[in-house]
Amino acid sequence: MASAEQGAGTDQTDRGMRKEYFSSSGVTKFLPPVFKLLELAVAIICIGLIDDPANNSRFRVFLATRTASLAYSTFVPFLIFSVIYLFGKVIRENIPWKLQSLLNLTAFILYLASAACILNDWSETKTRNYWPPNTQRMDYMCGAGAVAVIGALIYLLDLIVTVRLGVKGEIE
Repeated sequence: MASAEQGAGTDQTDRGMRKEYFSSSGVTKFLPPVFKLLELAVAIICIGLIDDPANNSRFRVFLATRTASLAYSTFVPFLIFSVIYLFGKVIRENIPWKLQSLLNLTAFILYLASAACILNDWSETKTRNYWPPNTQRMDYMCGAGAVAVIGALIYLLDLIVTVRLGVKGEIE
């Protein structure tokens, strides 16, 4: 009987140690801020790449006005949301996970739409068969579309992680 009680006590101690030292919440609580840092970097890169084709096309139109407005109205607000989220983490203010997941879903859809429009304009400009001597703006458009696709994937991953952690109760 003493060995049975000792085995049960050891089992409880092992469970407590596993829960305390081998908990995944230590790593997972840092995933949303890491995703927000990546999203911030993607937004800055996209704005930097789309700026030249959108604003300096005096002689030839590289990027349609609708595409430029969709791109700017997608990249800038989510850049601001990422900064607000990171500032909130610095001052230890929690944003509800349901609001985060809604913003991530919206960002995923808008980044994907922006990428599709940018790459469509790039394709149409390319098929006009009127290539300017300097194709740097075309490269910027292609790069902005590709980085926007990567941004959409990052937002999708952030959405999945946020929903999983929120349902488990590991984030508020």
